[in-house]
Amino acid sequence: MITLRIFQLLKVAIADCLLTAMATGNLEPELLKIQPDELNDRFLENGKFVSGKLLDKVDKENPESDRAAYNDALDAAEKLLPTRWKNAPASRQQTFYSLWEHAERAKLLLGQASGTKEGTEPTFIMDGQQIAELLAQNDIQLPQSSLNNLSVTLTVQQFANAVTGVIKEAIGIAKGLMESGLRRQEAPQENSSKEQLYWLILSGKTCNLDLVRKELKQQFSKSDRFVWNPERITFVPEYTKLATSAGACYAEKLRQLGVRPQDAKELLRKGGNQLKIDVKNLFYFLPCSFVLMGLDQQYLTIFNAGQQLYQINQNEDAAKARSHRWYGTQLSISVQRKDFEDKTPQLWGNFDSDELARKLKMESTEFEKIQVQFEIGQDLKIDLLFCREGKPYYLIKPSMDETAAIHTTAEISDGKVTCDIAVNVAESASSQRTDDHTVVFAADKDYSKSVEVFRYEGENGEKQGFGLISKPLPPFPVSGEHTFYFQKPNSNQWERIGALPQPGGEKEYPCEYRVTLDDKGILRIHAGEIPYWTSENEECLKEKGCVYRTALGQPKDNVDEKRNPFSGIH
Repeated sequence: MITLRIFQLLKVAIADCLLTAMATGNLEPELLKIQPDELNDRFLENGKFVSGKLLDKVDKENPESDRAAYNDALDAAEKLLPTRWKNAPASRQQTFYSLWEHAERAKLLLGQASGTKEGTEPTFIMDGQQIAELLAQNDIQLPQSSLNNLSVTLTVQQFANAVTGVIKEAIGIAKGLMESGLRRQEAPQENSSKEQLYWLILSGKTCNLDLVRKELKQQFSKSDRFVWNPERITFVPEYTKLATSAGACYAEKLRQLGVRPQDAKELLRKGGNQLKIDVKNLFYFLPCSFVLMGLDQQYLTIFNAGQQLYQINQNEDAAKARSHRWYGTQLSISVQRKDFEDKTPQLWGNFDSDELARKLKMESTEFEKIQVQFEIGQDLKIDLLFCREGKPYYLIKPSMDETAAIHTTAEISDGKVTCDIAVNVAESASSQRTDDHTVVFAADKDYSKSVEVFRYEGENGEKQGFGLISKPLPPFPVSGEHTFYFQKPNSNQWERIGALPQPGGEKEYPCEYRVTLDDKGILRIHAGEIPYWTSENEECLKEKGCVYRTALGQPKDNVDEKRNPFSGIH
């Protein structure tokens, strides 16, 4: 992305230089195959191009804040220096890669530490001969006499304007991933010490840029997870390209030659190593925030950058997250993506709820009862979940299979459970830390506002009931199953209920496990979120508790394609 930003800046600077030469009479319009009236009026005065007008729309820290002007500048530059090679002549692809090489050189030159010689800052210059060579690739021949009047210069400040936003975004993502990962490793107790990052290893040529080093120090020194110390930061320039590849090869070797932990005991006794490298963790966290647009350009955050994704559906190998609450349904839902704190949000998708109301033939007073929840996946695609009053019914498998459910004597009465139910009781007792067990349901807690409606799958038996859903369980013990215990009020004696194994075995993505207790006293264990009773037919919204699932409409502007330097559209 850094080279792409420099590429766009350089392309527009060259176009501005050529148009200036044309406006001053140093180049004939016929040579450039463009007339002033083909340009947008924002670049003209009295029908004549104004020098610098084109470059001004790109040469600033956040040019996309005025997207219309920014796109007009790029489109104008394309008319003079065609590089968009997708579905176009091969000559444009050649010009793209030639200009890309110049952008790479500019990045390496302008990105070095300032004040390298006699306190001066480096500058990047493209002379008339180099500009003429680019144009010649698209059959635009400039006269030799005009080349001395053509020159483009980029400064360190222009470089900083172009790439600072990209660098902040990338380092912000890295910092968020670091903090989220360390947070997950901490003990659940409130007063437990914070996990710290011990060593920061940098890989990639971009890490050698002066701006990257400054932004790293600024962001990581603010984190309470890392004490900034140059001695704990490793960057070896000669291995910038090799380090990542070597690490990937080593990880693949471990994957092919490794065995399960329980089968590695003999190897470990001999002094060998058994490592597991998690190469999918980049899919476990959101790289950016998503906000819901409101009145007066006010936003409600529905997903946060760095938020962890989990496998929320036991039968689907995908990492996802749901918004923590239900929102009132707007007649026009607009979800915006926000890459970092100071960046202007950009449209990610729309949904026309007004059209949904018309399809359902609902009056506004009735439709106002419909609320919406958001669900996002690792591919950043967002689904909308609609439900009356935001109170969904939960779908429960009625099976009494002993590997999924056990019957207890616990009852739910007047919003309370008749006894405490806990896990890890025996484990905490064996380690002589009797308060380390985890209470799943507490007898002294009022659950009256937490009672949910359960809808049972299957043809036979009762269709509906009610029950409670626990918070996520602690990690499973080495045995692979949680043993449940109950304790009656005014008693210090825990009694064993039974054990439930980890459902579905090991998951490809991080997964949380929850327990449900229904009004029949049946305890069930679930992988991921308890599924809603859902339908893909909007008519289901006329029925209480049913959730209508649909996708957020994607805008025509393909953000991923624009962020891909080699998509052929730049």
